[in-house]
Amino acid sequence: MTSKKKLLIIVDWFYPGYKAGGPIQSTLNLAFALKDKYEIKVLTTDTDHGETTPYPNVESGKWIRNLDPEIQCYYMRKSGLTLDEIRNHIIKEDADFVYLNHMFSPKFVIYPMWLKYSGKLKSKMMVGPRGALYNSALAVKPWKKYPFLWLLQTLKIQKRITFHATNDREKNAIEKFFPGSKIIVADNLPKSNQPAYIGLEKLPGELKCIFISRIVPIKNLLYLLEVMKDLQGNIELTIVGPMEDAGYWELCREKIKQFGPHIKVNVLGPKSNDLLTGLIRQHHLFILPTEGENFGHSIFDAFLSGRPVLISDQTPWHKLTEKRIGWDLPLADKSAFLRSLEESVRWKQEDFDEHAKSAWQFGSAFIKDQKRIEAYQMLFS
Repeated sequence: MTSKKKLLIIVDWFYPGYKAGGPIQSTLNLAFALKDKYEIKVLTTDTDHGETTPYPNVESGKWIRNLDPEIQCYYMRKSGLTLDEIRNHIIKEDADFVYLNHMFSPKFVIYPMWLKYSGKLKSKMMVGPRGALYNSALAVKPWKKYPFLWLLQTLKIQKRITFHATNDREKNAIEKFFPGSKIIVADNLPKSNQPAYIGLEKLPGELKCIFISRIVPIKNLLYLLEVMKDLQGNIELTIVGPMEDAGYWELCREKIKQFGPHIKVNVLGPKSNDLLTGLIRQHHLFILPTEGENFGHSIFDAFLSGRPVLISDQTPWHKLTEKRIGWDLPLADKSAFLRSLEESVRWKQEDFDEHAKSAWQFGSAFIKDQKRIEAYQMLFS
């Protein structure tokens, strides 16, 4: 029997963390999708994004199989973590492939790339920027990101690694900064398990909608609130996600205070991924007017849960209206967002059912597409 090749995934945050959003879900889905083909090991930290207290019930400092018998995880103690410790773990594993998730983490991306550049690491290295090279992402804290880009360009790091792009848009972004790169395009791997379809009562004149994302400017909650202030009907908005930008959240709070009594806002804070399906199912519409998403796991969670979405056109999800699963609209046209919300408010039960069932069927077809797994096997070859 031929032994599996070893794939070492290096990432700042991993399950059971959830506050870093999509990158955790992307890495988790990758590990589960490939565990039958490769020996999967995940090197990460023992503390969630933005937290100082380690995960409860997760043993640090040793390889454990807390997720699955075929997936090993090593949770390094985040407090006092050194580059020497990271290097020793990476070199000791001597993996066939090393996969780096994201682009600008000093310890978990930049430093491993330096090990590869300096010849200390012999493994084949793959880097998935996960949307970090899009203009919308680079506009956030550019003074921290562009010096790293300059360093990597100066080192011509593209000669020593393979880039993983999740779509052609990301491929173009990589080629812009790293011309001549070897790039493999492999779409994001979604969750592979879909719950049964469950409907929801819908009366004309009412709308229950949900926003799930980090509370930061790029996710555009304030934009949504500005649109909703002119919406009529019996409206309920649920906001789920960590409040990472206190100043931005204060602007959102001030906008919420201007709402009339016909708009009820529920603020739930961050919730673990295993609770999201249940929350989404309690609403008629998922909304995310984001300035940019590489995949949008919460958007796809809505499809899997059987709920239509109202999103910007800055995601991979397009032509939603013709599919009868929602809207993908330009952010420059706020009136279009308002019209879509007004249409959702007017929906009768049969209108909502059509959109909701179409969304569920779209999610079902997406996760059954085996071509995505084949693309990853090409990446790790």
